Amino acid sequence: MAEIHKDGEVIVTVSPDFRNAFVSIYSASGNGRNVTYDDVISALNEKGVRYNIDTDRLHRIFEEKIFDRQVSAAVWKAPVDGVDGSIKYFFDTELKLRPKTNERDVADYKDLGYIRNITKGTVIAEITPPTVGEPGMDIRGVEVKQIPGREPKYVVGANTALTEDGLQIVATEDGHLSYTAQGGFSVSTAITINSDIDSSIGNIDFIGDVSVKGEVCENFKISSAKSITVYGNVNGASLEAGGDITVKGGIINSHVVCHGKVNAQFCEYSDITSDGDIEAKNFVVCNVYCGGKLTSSKTLSGGKYTCINDVFAVSAGTPNYSPTEILIGDNAVLNSEKAELTKKSAENSASIGRCTQIIDFLNEKKKQLFRLPEDKEQLLGQTVKTKINLQMEIKRIEKRLKEIDESLAVKQYLSFGCRGTVYPGVKVVIGESVYQVTNEYHRVRFRTGNDGNVEVAPY
Repeated sequence: MAEIHKDGEVIVTVSPDFRNAFVSIYSASGNGRNVTYDDVISALNEKGVRYNIDTDRLHRIFEEKIFDRQVSAAVWKAPVDGVDGSIKYFFDTELKLRPKTNERDVADYKDLGYIRNITKGTVIAEITPPTVGEPGMDIRGVEVKQIPGREPKYVVGANTALTEDGLQIVATEDGHLSYTAQGGFSVSTAITINSDIDSSIGNIDFIGDVSVKGEVCENFKISSAKSITVYGNVNGASLEAGGDITVKGGIINSHVVCHGKVNAQFCEYSDITSDGDIEAKNFVVCNVYCGGKLTSSKTLSGGKYTCINDVFAVSAGTPNYSPTEILIGDNAVLNSEKAELTKKSAENSASIGRCTQIIDFLNEKKKQLFRLPEDKEQLLGQTVKTKINLQMEIKRIEKRLKEIDESLAVKQYLSFGCRGTVYPGVKVVIGESVYQVTNEYHRVRFRTGNDGNVEVAPY
């Protein structure tokens, strides 16, 4: 029977999506021609396969005679899809009211964290941008598009902004940080409390303006770096503001510190300190320090009122002669400080005398015994230290008293004007001069006369 001669054969199979190509090499028979490496490459090219051909594997087929089976010859380069962008917030999106705790883990049930203060420039969120990814290539050399990452969804709220590089959201104003229904953080430069300040709200400590539609209840406090407005009463509470304080009702048995102006309907049994003007209809048994002008559109009765500038009231004191002290001008304040410092200096001098007696006694005992017991030696050292500190304190007081005397040498021409009645029991101090009212006066002005004393003139 005649020998059959048949050439070798290469069959190329390509996947429909052109991601993979396979070759099957069949050996020749008889004197037929064997398939060569170049034959395989040509067969692949005829099928359109031109990219990412595994030449090492094709060579290995011939070296290891891997015939009569299907072998992978080319694989596409898969595209790398982009990663979606994301946003990381540094603040909780939900404001939960809970008592704050101190370093000893003791809860303060008056501080519920109602306000979340934030300063200008503070980073609210970090944004990670999406990646583009990389395109792929099929075995024909045709580019396969990747799917780019999606931009993260976020909202740039009021008084916040994206940084120039688009990678952060920052606060552009000082204020209260809150998460809005629109799905982003915003910063409010002013807040309004539509209720009383009580145990349901807690103390307020805010970097911006505060407005309270209700009352400020007993033992609660509002602190603001700007202004405070209260539409009800402030009763047994504390207010502290870097700007103005306005109370539509009254300030009752409360403590107020203001670096602007204070305006209230009435003030009773309260301590009020203001760098600016203070104005109310009635002041009853208050302790007031006013850095501007003090004005009462009705009565100023009982208590102590210290004012750097002029004072005006419709009436002062009471018909039952309640003690009412009115100190006017820097000099009156300085005289009060001078009296306190002089008293303190005398107390320190007395203490130095007692220290000297102890030191002398212990030093004498040390000479007799050559050494003191340890506790007495410690007492000696502590007493010497106390004496030195007291001596230094007296020197500081003497320096301040000298400054006060220099300031007191400058006369001030200020006044207390009263359009109604001034009752006995009122004491008016202007500078160093004191006037004790012993008779009723009507429509008068207390002022500094040419002789430096307080004089009474018609209003």
